[in-house]
Amino acid sequence: DLNNILRLFFNSLANTVNLLTGGFGGRFIEVPNALYFSTQDQALSVVDTPQVVTFNQTYLENGFGLNGVSNSQITATYSGVYNFQFIGQVSSGSAAAKNMFFWIARDGTDLGYTAREYVLSGSGDIHEVIWNFNLDLAAGEYIEMKWVSDDIDTSLEAVAPTTSPATPHPGVTSAVLTVNFISVLPETRPTPP
Repeated sequence: DLNNILRLFFNSLANTVNLLTGGFGGRFIEVPNALYFSTQDQALSVVDTPQVVTFNQTYLENGFGLNGVSNSQITATYSGVYNFQFIGQVSSGSAAAKNMFFWIARDGTDLGYTAREYVLSGSGDIHEVIWNFNLDLAAGEYIEMKWVSDDIDTSLEAVAPTTSPATPHPGVTSAVLTVNFISVLPETRPTPP
């Protein structure tokens, strides 16, 4: 009887391991991920003064949290290496050329060499700021996206949905940030540049 019970146990264990390691095994594994976005315009407050990108909507949230006071701090529940994907829709409100920079801060400290430069020219000019990056976070650490411009007529612009017969479309977000778990932290965390 004992041999029969052990045989059944190990067969069940082997079947479960095969499910997890098979071609579709990932569907059984729950990993941290999140998606935050903003349906609000985010106007530049002051020229040449960095400000944070905010998010007012949560679509997915597993192993992360959005600070409800700042609406800018994305906090990791678990330590790990994560892939972040950021998209922002920037808009120009005047004809002058505008220089903008976007970058990443971890726990309130700007990370060296994470900035991206963008230039808008012409009134009504709209561009997408898109990039993804991998970053290590310890449990409880947060990231923020920051931006600055040399012209007050710069904004992250959201567009409301419309059913107009001319150009019907769903809403356009001013900013989106997605997060996906990649791996555990390395034994020695890298030092940012």
